[in-house]
Amino acid sequence: MTPFSCIRGAAAAAALTLCISASAQAPLPLTKLVGEYNLASSATVPASTWGYSKGRILVKQLDERHLMIVLSCEWKREPKAVCGDYFYAQQRDDGLYLQDMNTFAMRLYFDPATRKLTIISRGADAKQSVRHDVFAATTAPLTDPALVRRMKRELSNADSKENRRVFGPYTKWDYQENRIEFQRQDLTAP
Repeated sequence: MTPFSCIRGAAAAAALTLCISASAQAPLPLTKLVGEYNLASSATVPASTWGYSKGRILVKQLDERHLMIVLSCEWKREPKAVCGDYFYAQQRDDGLYLQDMNTFAMRLYFDPATRKLTIISRGADAKQSVRHDVFAATTAPLTDPALVRRMKRELSNADSKENRRVFGPYTKWDYQENRIEFQRQDLTAP
């Protein structure tokens, strides 16, 4: 008969081995996010025209710790108005974080199983609107002329020498307050 302490020790060693092998096989979260996404839906609460009629997101990996997220879009209420933005994200030990600059009113969620990226934005209007934008992964080329033009503009802005001079390189920015949340598939799997 095996003593209880030996069984407990063997179980602990097996659990540790399982955890180490699982973490060694799991890719970094930032690599899961890389790709292109088309707008699937854009809705606000309360209902309004403060949303997108079309949109595209490009997520590029810049180095082993940083991503660039570029948004090209068209507003429902003003299709010809400027619509686009870019953000940087940094992989840290406890997750993937958005830059702390100009991201206080938004949250990003990513579902690796469905490859959907969700952005929730708080408005500064009197109704305290909340916009919920869902983007689905795509491999189709971007062909919409307005979105292509806006994507090029945002990529140019992200790589602007003037922006680097004013704000410094993205590697020196703060990434602490706004984590990109990944849905944990291991908790929902049967």
